Amino acid sequence: MRRLLAGIYGFAFFNKFLLLTPVYAIFMQQNGLNDLQLSTMFIISALGTILCQAPITFITNRLGQRWSMMIGQMLKAFAIVLWLVMPNYTGFVIGMFAWGAQTGFRSVAFEGLVYDAVASYGKKRDYSRILGRKSTYESIGVALSAFGSLLMFMGYAWVTWASVVAILISMICLLILPYMPIKSSKNIVAMPMRKLFRSGLSICLKTPCLMSVMMLALLVINIPFLDDFLSPIGLQVGIPTEYVGIVPLVLLGCATIGQRFAYKFTNMSEILLYSLIGVVGVAFISFGMSYDVASLWVMGIAYMLFYGIYTLLYSRFQHMIPSRHRSVVLSFYTTLNYLLYMVVCGIVGLGSTLGSWRFSIIILGILMLAVCAWALLYVRCRCSARN
Repeated sequence: MRRLLAGIYGFAFFNKFLLLTPVYAIFMQQNGLNDLQLSTMFIISALGTILCQAPITFITNRLGQRWSMMIGQMLKAFAIVLWLVMPNYTGFVIGMFAWGAQTGFRSVAFEGLVYDAVASYGKKRDYSRILGRKSTYESIGVALSAFGSLLMFMGYAWVTWASVVAILISMICLLILPYMPIKSSKNIVAMPMRKLFRSGLSICLKTPCLMSVMMLALLVINIPFLDDFLSPIGLQVGIPTEYVGIVPLVLLGCATIGQRFAYKFTNMSEILLYSLIGVVGVAFISFGMSYDVASLWVMGIAYMLFYGIYTLLYSRFQHMIPSRHRSVVLSFYTTLNYLLYMVVCGIVGLGSTLGSWRFSIIILGILMLAVCAWALLYVRCRCSARN
């Protein structure tokens, strides 16, 4: 079990510990991308995740979760090196698509491996705690990546190659994981994307509460998810480029706290849990109205809450999935996740056309209030009826 957790936590950290994280969006804008084009980059990444779901699920079932993740890490390394040697719109598009495919491998293979491995050791009851710690290591990795902006005086090439080294270390962490047998037969054939989507939908619809909790988790993690825009937002509120990494450092540090201690609130009542979603919405609106460095603490509270809420919701969702359908349901989940992410990126991009990212943040806050009302009035009643 210790070896398993060391591999899981090590991969979670080094997969996210990329020093280029706080500067690659700025690098893209310095090479000709405007705010709306930058938003389209994240949409393209989401498309890579969605369009590759069918082959990702096939490869995962055929090769196993560990080797599927190895392929994904190679794609990520290819993407960031491509930006260095081809810093134009075409290079950015190809790289973001490849990175999106890597995200699909992580969502299907890695998340499935974590749950299956924990369950195989008879530790299902500890899954929320392990999930929270895994997410904590991911957030720590992202937060420490914020120092990449301080190292820009050494050049973008330096932070790129340092990030490639981190990816290689993450692959070593995968190799130390205990062997997990492939549950599927060698006769598996690739499932068309449409059939894969329909299969996942069919499985979820058989359990209405599963579908509701899944959609709620997706909305909670996607609507307030501004991680990819934090550096440009930091520039707008007046932080110099060399210190812009402070914004993701502070906010993702708060997210780490929310994830780390979420498991302590596993038995929180649904009314309180869903009401906190509304608090996140209010915090976003408040920050958008003031929109200055002094009000970043409000966003810190919002990040702590919505990352913690998502950890609890995702844990409940995983517990509801039939084990034999986990890869299909997680693939379906990932597809919906990035469809919603594309919509949110579009909203953020359109909001920025009004003159500032602040308008996008206010719109997202209003949407979170709507999600809070839906959860309290619909999801709570539906799951209570099931129980």
